[in-house]
Amino acid sequence: MALSLLAMAVLGMTGAGLGIYALTSNRVPGRLFGKTVRNPRLWGTGMLLMVSSLAFVSWTLLIIGLGITVTSHAVKPTG
Repeated sequence: MALSLLAMAVLGMTGAGLGIYALTSNRVPGRLFGKTVRNPRLWGTGMLLMVSSLAFVSWTLLIIGLGITVTSHAVKPTG
């Protein structure tokens, strides 16, 4: 039980860090994400929603965050 809580905490902090980094710097970390993600801020927003779904235990937030993250791979930024 303690090991699973530790794993959830590590995944949550990693996802939150990646989401905040992408949202503030308009870049995604790594070569793979850099080549596939067209809209990094949208990707960061989706990551933060997915991480917040862990905190609030909400399937709705998870699905919305997943949809936003997947959409960021296809939608080009405007402006």
